[in-house]
Amino acid sequence: MIAFGKKNLSPEKLIIPQRRAEEYITIKYYADPIARVIVRICYQLKIHPNLLTLVSLLSGILAAGCFLRGRSIAGALLVQIHLIFDLADGTLARLTGQVTEFGAKLDKICDQTVRAILFPVIAAVSPVSLGAKIIFVATIYLDLAIVHLYVLPFLKKNTVIRAPWKKWFLDRGIIPGFDIFLVYVLISLFALIKRFDLLIYIVIAGKNLDWMYRVWECRRSLIIRKAGK
Repeated sequence: MIAFGKKNLSPEKLIIPQRRAEEYITIKYYADPIARVIVRICYQLKIHPNLLTLVSLLSGILAAGCFLRGRSIAGALLVQIHLIFDLADGTLARLTGQVTEFGAKLDKICDQTVRAILFPVIAAVSPVSLGAKIIFVATIYLDLAIVHLYVLPFLKKNTVIRAPWKKWFLDRGIIPGFDIFLVYVLISLFALIKRFDLLIYIVIAGKNLDWMYRVWECRRSLIIRKAGK
């Protein structure tokens, strides 16, 4: 029996905390609403958040296996299970007061493991040139490196001056961007129509434009501040 940090409430009285004020559109209107349903069920069944993390890991690995075997529909479904459970585990942990350093590390390791397996497999089975396959996988990791080594540290120390169009979205609780969850949705959509070749080029373009804009946004903010002094 798992002892939760809060009194067990009925589904009607259960209030699931919001992830953050602004969210990517894929999460806000698709993944998070489904994840909240799963969280309510898991809360009532007293399922530990780490179990959801392991389900996310297993589904991501199985999705890669399905794509290798040409089972596109099963792979597409498993990718979405990975996406939803990857959101649900953290929400359940916060809801039940079970946020731990171990859980955070497990979630990070599982995410990295899925990416290390899934994206190279997608590249391998896609009918594109070897160069495109390499650039696709490299783009995923280049984006991660730039965001975690430059953009996020910058945001912790500085306030970014947003462009009017981006501020319009943020004021409405939406983060405009080509996030990893959008990539997972696109993987499933293009798997269903068996066009991973288009997926490769769309992700390469979208992800590279996304990180370049974020870096430019940070640099632009510094330039504007220096000019104002």
